[in-house]
Amino acid sequence: MQGVEFTLDTRNGRFAGLAWRRPGAPRMLCLHGWLDNAASFLPLAPFLDHWDLVALDFAGHGHSDHRPRGARYYMTDNLWDLDAVLDALAWDRCHLLGHSLGGVVATSYAAAEPERVVSLLTLDGLGPLSAAAGETVPRLRRALHSVRKASGQLRDYPDPDAAAQARSAASGLPLDCARLLCSRALKQEEGAYRWRTDPALNWHSPSLLSEPQVLEILGAVQAPVLSVTSAPMPDWIGPERVAGRMRAVARLTQREITGHHHFHMDQPEPVAEWIRDFLAQPELAHDHAQA
Repeated sequence: MQGVEFTLDTRNGRFAGLAWRRPGAPRMLCLHGWLDNAASFLPLAPFLDHWDLVALDFAGHGHSDHRPRGARYYMTDNLWDLDAVLDALAWDRCHLLGHSLGGVVATSYAAAEPERVVSLLTLDGLGPLSAAAGETVPRLRRALHSVRKASGQLRDYPDPDAAAQARSAASGLPLDCARLLCSRALKQEEGAYRWRTDPALNWHSPSLLSEPQVLEILGAVQAPVLSVTSAPMPDWIGPERVAGRMRAVARLTQREITGHHHFHMDQPEPVAEWIRDFLAQPELAHDHAQA
């Protein structure tokens, strides 16, 4: 089930992705992680065949348009994009499934627009990154320098497998998962394979929320939440911080899986089973009919 390619013209530009459309079924929008794309959900999609499923390429990723030259890719910008995509789909409400950055965006959107989110499902992405006091000025410096030093051009590769090998080596992503993401992340030009990804996605953000602000967001989420986390947890989040975030969520179901950050790609069956069981709750039955 490779999905059907789609493009969507919105007030925020042109977005692309993969879809498994089932009119009349409950609607689910899938949001991928940073530097990934809609292919992130290819392994999971066959096990979610009871939903009208749409997997989006975020701006600057996959086949979606890049932002204008000089524009930034900050987390909050994706909220406006998500809102525009839902309007273009004519979806008043839906389930949101997000991995990593996609989970961060979905969580923030669920807090800001609770009436549009039936349920929230996060895969290693419960709430935005946060920064402690004392990190403000160093982060501003990193942000300025990352833009100043940007070449505007990512490395070319002789073939898709070489690109996948590089992605795997740089991130620890299993090679088969890297190959799947690269199948959507590359284009062939002038005898070489080049990333479709906008180089500006590598620019550092000048500021992050504080952890109390993140907890405020999580406390505002009204929808039932399924949070699946990997063990061991990535260093950038840590178990203590995740535990505090989970306590802030009112209607939380938590699951943990042993594996790497992209566990939904190489272990899709248990993840899908948890999603199906979670969405089968009686309290969601009424909302399914309207999503």
